[in-house]
Amino acid sequence: MADYIGLRVARWRDVAGMTQQQLADRVGVTASYISMIESGRRPVTKRSRLIALASALGVSVTDLTGQPHAPRSEDDLAIYTTVPALRGALDDDPEGPGRPLDPAGLRASVDQAMAARMACDYKALARLLPDLVAATRQLADSGHPEGPRLFVRAAVTTVLAIKPFGYIDLAARYAERAELVAALAGPAEVAAAAFAAAQSALSSGTHGGRRRSLAVATRAAERLGDTGDDAALTWYGMLHLHSAMSAASLGTGDPDGHLAEAENAARRAGSDPWRMEFTPANCGIWRVGVAVENGTPERAPERARRVDRSQIRSANRRCRLHLDAGRGWYAAGDQDRAILAFLEADNASPAELRSRPSVREIVGQMVRDARRRGTPELRDLATRIGVDPLDPEPHAI
Repeated sequence: MADYIGLRVARWRDVAGMTQQQLADRVGVTASYISMIESGRRPVTKRSRLIALASALGVSVTDLTGQPHAPRSEDDLAIYTTVPALRGALDDDPEGPGRPLDPAGLRASVDQAMAARMACDYKALARLLPDLVAATRQLADSGHPEGPRLFVRAAVTTVLAIKPFGYIDLAARYAERAELVAALAGPAEVAAAAFAAAQSALSSGTHGGRRRSLAVATRAAERLGDTGDDAALTWYGMLHLHSAMSAASLGTGDPDGHLAEAENAARRAGSDPWRMEFTPANCGIWRVGVAVENGTPERAPERARRVDRSQIRSANRRCRLHLDAGRGWYAAGDQDRAILAFLEADNASPAELRSRPSVREIVGQMVRDARRRGTPELRDLATRIGVDPLDPEPHAI
C-alpha cells in the first residue's frame, strides 16, 4: 500500500538531504521511530506529530498527507470540481448586470447550504455555494443591510465544507474575507468568522498556526461573552469547543475548562440558528475528539459511549463520533472494534471518512500488519476508503 505518510516523509527527507537521525533530532524522537514510519511499521495519527514532521522537513502538512486526494466518488468529485468556482466567486467581478438580488431567496439558500453541510450532502453544496458566495458578496457590496450577515454565513459554511478535504489555502482566504465583512454585521457574525479563522489556523500545519488558533478562539469567546440570544450562545460555545481542541493539540491550557464552558452554554441554547448542532450531545462528541488529540486516545471509546446518540441529528456529527471512537479503539489495541467504528462512520458519511488522513494511516497500517490475512471487514473498510487490501507492502521510493 504505497499511499501512506511515512513514504512521503522519506521522500521529502531525501530531497532535504537529511539522515533519519537528523530528522529525528529535529522532531524530538528516535531514529528508529523515523525508520518505522518510513518503512510502514508505524502510522502517523497524531496531529502534533504530523505537524512536527512537516515543520522539520520544511513542507506543509498536506505535502505529507497527500491532500487533496483524487476523487473516488460523486461526493468527492463534487467538492473537487467546485473549488475553482469557489475561487472565482470570491474574487471575480460579476459578468454583466445579472439578475436582481433577492435577499429573502438568498437567506433561504444560505440556510439550505448550512443544512447540506451538516447532512454531508456535497452535491447540494457544490450546486449552492459558488453562486451563493457571489450573490451574497454582491449584496454586501451593494450596501444592503442584510448583505454582510448573509455573506459571512455563506463564507463560514464554505470554510467548514472544504477544509477537511485539504483545501487549506482557500479555506483560509474565505475565513479572512469573512472576518473583514463580519465587522459590518453583528457580534454573532464576528464570532463565527473568528471560529472559521481558528479552524483554518489549526489546519495550517505549523506550531505557530496552532498557537494562533487557540488565541483567536479564546479571545473571540471572551469578547462575545456567554449572554445573548441563541446565535451568540452557539458561537460562544463553539469557540470554547475549538479552544479545547487547540489546547489539546498543543498540550497546554485547560481543555476540560473550555469543554465545561461549552456544555454550560449548550444547555441554555434553545435553537440552532447557524445549523451547527450546538447541543450537549455534540459537546460530548467534541470530548471524544479532545481525548484523541491530548495524548489519551484510549479514553475516547468510553467517552463515546457516554454520548446520547438519540440526540445526534446530523450525518456530520455521527460520522465524527464513530471516527474518533475508532481512533481510540485502535490506540487501545482493539483493531476489531476500530474497524467496526470506522465502518459506522463510513455509513454516516463516506466522503467525510475518506477525507481524514489519520484514518487512512490507521487502516493502511492494519492492512500491512495483516499481510493479506485481514478479516473480511478490514478488507471491506480498506476498499471503501481507497486503501488497496491486496497490496500491503511498501513500494520503493
